[in-house]
Amino acid sequence: MKLRYMIDSIMADRQATVPEYVPVGVWVQGPGPGLDAEMYYFERGPNGLSDRRDEAAWVVNRLVEAGATSLPADFLEYHRLSRSPYDGVFSEITESDEYPSLDACGKAVLTRLNSAR
Repeated sequence: MKLRYMIDSIMADRQATVPEYVPVGVWVQGPGPGLDAEMYYFERGPNGLSDRRDEAAWVVNRLVEAGATSLPADFLEYHRLSRSPYDGVFSEITESDEYPSLDACGKAVLTRLNSAR
């Protein structure tokens, strides 16, 4: 299954003169049909993590409320480019066929990020 994902990072210290970003989650988009995307976040982490988790959940909620039945092909690109660097950054988008599902991909990427902390 061809999946696409990007890592969500938040600013570690808003007072720092040079911004440093800490990975806190991953967004995974599947091949469709429907709203084939999931967002995975660490349970605990730096300040701002719960805000990012809530904001990600609202992305999907807004799509459902708007009556969307599928995701545009550039779903991840749109969110990546519209993110303010004062809030955080999304990584480059990675394509992979090594995971059998969105859930497997999201959990594997989080595990990899957690071991790198």
